[in-house]
Amino acid sequence: MGTSAILAESEAATVSEVQSSRTRSMSEQQVIQQSWKDGRTKTGGILTLLLLALCTTASPEERVAEPATAQRCINEGGGFLRARLSGAINMDLSWSNDGTSCAGSLRPGASGLRLQFSRPRVLGENSLVLVFGIPNLAEGQSARAVPVNVTLIREGTGEFYGTQGEGKCTLDDLRQEPIAGIPLKSRAYRVVARGFCMQPARAVSGNGLVLMSRFDFAGRIDIPTENVSAPVSASGHD
Repeated sequence: MGTSAILAESEAATVSEVQSSRTRSMSEQQVIQQSWKDGRTKTGGILTLLLLALCTTASPEERVAEPATAQRCINEGGGFLRARLSGAINMDLSWSNDGTSCAGSLRPGASGLRLQFSRPRVLGENSLVLVFGIPNLAEGQSARAVPVNVTLIREGTGEFYGTQGEGKCTLDDLRQEPIAGIPLKSRAYRVVARGFCMQPARAVSGNGLVLMSRFDFAGRIDIPTENVSAPVSASGHD
């Protein structure tokens, strides 16, 4: 065989290898498209299923990075907190049901209610917690002009602010709506209220203060006991 023939044969082999490599390097999407064009529906369907399996299989790192389910103030919906803060914490709060953590219960001795609201990363990386202590209010009881103690906590910093006594903040109106009421053993109420503060909450340690000039909220209390507290006059003391 002459040199020209050998070169021609080698060139043909090289071209064939390049074409074969190009065919192998086609993306799965190109193969699917070509399969549909050629009418090879069965082959295209199999490749589609393989692609879907690849797309839906996340790496361990990707699975860890998936966000956790957001908190909900009240599972049935309708929870919120709105407040105007000034001083050491200066902002307007408008927390919806989703993303807000709520908790509540009767105070010790069933002598009132305690409700807590919190939301993560409100102050940079820190969570903000608000606690309302409402004295002399029984389970299921609604009232007007009720005194309330307010505590604000900036988590992760050791900052606590509290009104520390009655006469500084007042609830204009409060009502308790049964979610699962009497005579059930474990009961829950949606507590809806609005109010204002005439004096600020002062730092427990230090000289800072926070005035919550107005606020309104809807949270919940849970009562996992069989005891039913008797109504108490809202004019009493802690």
